[in-house]
Amino acid sequence: MSADKTYKNIKTKAGQQLYSLLPEVYRSRDSAESKGQGDLAKFLDACGELLDLLRNTLDQRLADSFPDNPQDGRACQAWLLPYFAQLLDVRLVSPDEKGRRDEVANAVAWRQRKGTRTAAEQIAEAVSQTEVEVQEGWKRVATTPHIGMPLLPARALGESEVFDDYREHPIWAARHPGLPSVTVDLRYPSRAMQLGIDPGEFPQNPAAKLTSFAGEKTWWRQVNPHGAPCFPGSYEDIAQRSVDLRTPNWKQGHFHPKRALLFVPPPMGFFEPDLFPSQEGLELGEDKEHVLEDQIINKTLKVTAGRLRLVRCAVEDLKIEVPPAAGEDEEPVLVAEDCLIGEVMVNGLARLEYCTILGNFECNRLQASDSLFVGELKLDPGTDEDPHCIRYSRIPAGVSVTGLLTYKNAIEAPVFYDFEFDEADKVVRRCSLFGEPGCAVLHPATPEAIRFGAEDGGEMGAHHSWRHSLLLAAVQDKLKDFLPVGIEAVLVPDLRLHRLPALPCENHDS
Repeated sequence: MSADKTYKNIKTKAGQQLYSLLPEVYRSRDSAESKGQGDLAKFLDACGELLDLLRNTLDQRLADSFPDNPQDGRACQAWLLPYFAQLLDVRLVSPDEKGRRDEVANAVAWRQRKGTRTAAEQIAEAVSQTEVEVQEGWKRVATTPHIGMPLLPARALGESEVFDDYREHPIWAARHPGLPSVTVDLRYPSRAMQLGIDPGEFPQNPAAKLTSFAGEKTWWRQVNPHGAPCFPGSYEDIAQRSVDLRTPNWKQGHFHPKRALLFVPPPMGFFEPDLFPSQEGLELGEDKEHVLEDQIINKTLKVTAGRLRLVRCAVEDLKIEVPPAAGEDEEPVLVAEDCLIGEVMVNGLARLEYCTILGNFECNRLQASDSLFVGELKLDPGTDEDPHCIRYSRIPAGVSVTGLLTYKNAIEAPVFYDFEFDEADKVVRRCSLFGEPGCAVLHPATPEAIRFGAEDGGEMGAHHSWRHSLLLAAVQDKLKDFLPVGIEAVLVPDLRLHRLPALPCENHDS
């Protein structure tokens, strides 16, 4: 009898194994007496429950000996990570649990490669838990060729040997990949190109890189390094420029020998493909508490009775038209946590925490914390007994309502990412609308009063629990311990990391 056979009414794994090991005569008698699995099966199921607990304890004890992120199976408990870090002298900075595990598991390997571009890229990807492409700033600075400077073979740089064979030819000599050059060769485009091989295979080309583009891994390399950049400002742009002495941030001060450029893809937020289920419109009319979690509601969500609780939801238009309850203590008709909402109209008390309201918000009474109000805020006049309360939130300038209590709020306007969309055979870059990737994700140009203005030091709004701003700040903090002295890491948002490079063609070198 196979030990993997499943018996009904036996819920435990060990109970299934014990019952399957019994001789067939005992299983037949047990089934005959109760017309199914009887007292013997129930007894072994009870024994199996204890054995399962013991097995789980032993499995967890084994997992607690390894601080890494296992591909499958159990991981060590999070409270053990600081003890592993103390043992290996690791300074944990990542706000993400997986990032902290990688910090501990790779501590020795990173120290051995300290100061290299490879180590910097691995650290940035582990701490931020996203794809990162690194460029060394000294390679982006224009230099003057010196007489007698040795020229590296083109094959060592991943290019065709034709550049070495025809070095005396003016056209091929000008395109040699090892030649220091400043003037852009407008005859050829410079961009990333796929190698056309399986991601599991290792290419022979030394210039090949493996990168994840929107979750799809592919091998690629840079073609025509002296050509005109097809996408200036992205990781595909390797053209050399004059030294930029300005204070570095997301858009300036990049081209300097003391910079390390880290290109990161902007987060997609709630509307990342296949992240949350979506439905068109919804009306709730039962007199009870309606709870919605991890959902996207397009168009209108209307509530005519009961109370509504939203957890990690995106709603385009929210209307709560519940008649007020007479003679009872006021209870919130809307409780929202970690939610993205477009327009809001609430008849009653609304309680928000870590929410972003893109459009106008209108309600009778409001209690909000760590939230982001982008549109107009319309509140009924409050009283000393029942005041409005807004804390650690962004509110529009000029809001003045009687009975309004505020604490550590910001009035600066947020800045959201612009994404690229295919419209009418053209690629259009604009701010994402509701339902589109990147909607309401804070750009690094957003004032720090919003990006780090929540009560716990994180960002205000619906993406607070995603910790986008804290992750990027942790990358720069971590790299201070691993970059050479004087080198500063600069994070550059790059939309090109959401798109696969160009496919290979036969004459891409011509």
